[in-house]
Amino acid sequence: VLVGAYLLTGAVGVEVWQKPLLFGYYITDALVIMLVGFSLFLSFPQTLYNIHRAHIKKTLKNDSLYEGLLPLVSPLLLFILLTVWVFFSPGNILVKQPRLFLWMVGVAFSNVICKVIICQMSSTQPELFHWFLFPLALVVYAAISGLLGWMEEVVLAVFTALITAAHVHYGVCVGMQLSEHLNIYIFSLKKRVQE
Repeated sequence: VLVGAYLLTGAVGVEVWQKPLLFGYYITDALVIMLVGFSLFLSFPQTLYNIHRAHIKKTLKNDSLYEGLLPLVSPLLLFILLTVWVFFSPGNILVKQPRLFLWMVGVAFSNVICKVIICQMSSTQPELFHWFLFPLALVVYAAISGLLGWMEEVVLAVFTALITAAHVHYGVCVGMQLSEHLNIYIFSLKKRVQE
């Protein structure tokens, strides 16, 4: 889908995204529907099928199906919370701050998935609820209940800054721990000089 979008933009120009295609709908609307549809109806079922198949073949890294499905809990809850925020935001947060909101979504999902990957690499069980799901749930509740009012955008900015700082901190700490464990310098494969 994305390759097709790039080719269409290259062939026709960016104007194709700014004019209604059919019945007043823009081509961007169709693109969003296709991306969400492919994710929901292809990627997610394929993930569940792969977990089921690995459970039957006994090739799961962990023994139980519960432990196989455990890494999906935090991303699923994150998706639900963010979707609720977008649909029920009285301030229409996605329209007012699309870049900031999508930045926060990307960083939040990246942090959750990075932690899942590290847990898989180290053969440890991931946490059931990622730590920032709790403050996010409070922010979403305050936003959709109208408690934030005009402060919704400010709270989004503060929450985005905190999530970004936490993600950078996590990346730096993982990098330092790996370089220490492997006895190498960060961004280099040369061994450290033993003192």
